[in-house]
Amino acid sequence: MSSSDSAGPADTKDEGDRETDRPNMDDSSTSDVEQAERCRGVGPIRRWRRGLLVLPFLALFALISGAKCYPAGSRIVIFVQGIYTTYDATGTQGTEDEPHRFDAMKAAFVAKGYDKSSLLDFSYAGGSVSLDGVWHPAAYTCELTDRLPDANLAPLEQMIRDQRKAHPSAHFTLVGHSLGGYLSFLEGARDAARPPEQRLGVDVVVTLDAPLKGISADKKVIFDLLPCSKTYQAGADIVSQKLDPRTADVRRYQSAVMAEAGIRVAVLGNEFDCLYNTNRCIGGSSFVDDSDSQFLDGQASISKHYLIASSAFNSHDAIVANPDAIADTVAFVGAR
Repeated sequence: MSSSDSAGPADTKDEGDRETDRPNMDDSSTSDVEQAERCRGVGPIRRWRRGLLVLPFLALFALISGAKCYPAGSRIVIFVQGIYTTYDATGTQGTEDEPHRFDAMKAAFVAKGYDKSSLLDFSYAGGSVSLDGVWHPAAYTCELTDRLPDANLAPLEQMIRDQRKAHPSAHFTLVGHSLGGYLSFLEGARDAARPPEQRLGVDVVVTLDAPLKGISADKKVIFDLLPCSKTYQAGADIVSQKLDPRTADVRRYQSAVMAEAGIRVAVLGNEFDCLYNTNRCIGGSSFVDDSDSQFLDGQASISKHYLIASSAFNSHDAIVANPDAIADTVAFVGAR
């Protein structure tokens, strides 16, 4: 891969929704009056999505709804790393941009009034909540991430259940990168499909460079460069999503179900990510361009495209520490 690109600010472009159909990304906080109005049902965003394609046996028109009413200070944000990552006593894995993935984003949430105790790392090995309500993620090695979705979602759901037991009024935002974004999206869809009395309280999902519609099998050569013993279970599942002609309709359906349940979804992606847009990084190559897999234009509450220049090997991580993507994420999630 070429590493000739120099790091720099991201150019962005919005696709899909008209700007008037989107929440204001510049308004990073919600006043008490606005929150009270939303709780009374005044002024929520409820716009019918036209032209929604769904599975052959079902037609569903979704509403984009405003934030649910929760007590102030009750939001917990869970950060989910991707495939072949690690977690140890020092925290999440480092990247070229930051000592630990999500450090800059967490700092931005703190600057907006979040307590550090409400910004939690997910562990593929699970974890525990101490008697004082503090989350302690378990260390994991890269091999543990290489599992099918059900196996990876089980510790995430248990984490949320344990948090709800310790903090009954809590509601949850899932911020996931790469495979972590894919899993976060799936968990949001799962929670939306549960009967209301069984839901776990997920109300916001943010995906960053996530393979929501799969990737092509030719990307295996990129994963082979990563120093980790592999079963390719997770990769095979992602490739199967790319090959399945129903995937696009399934994502539309899941997005609509989440919207109807009041779960807001932001999908953010870097068109310069070499995992998806490999030909940009390897001149003369003939890889399939999978860039569109990151986006759900016209389906998610927000589907935003970035052009983030970085080294080739850091291009897949660059969005996590990018100031524009961080600002958009914090603004979309909103007040604690």
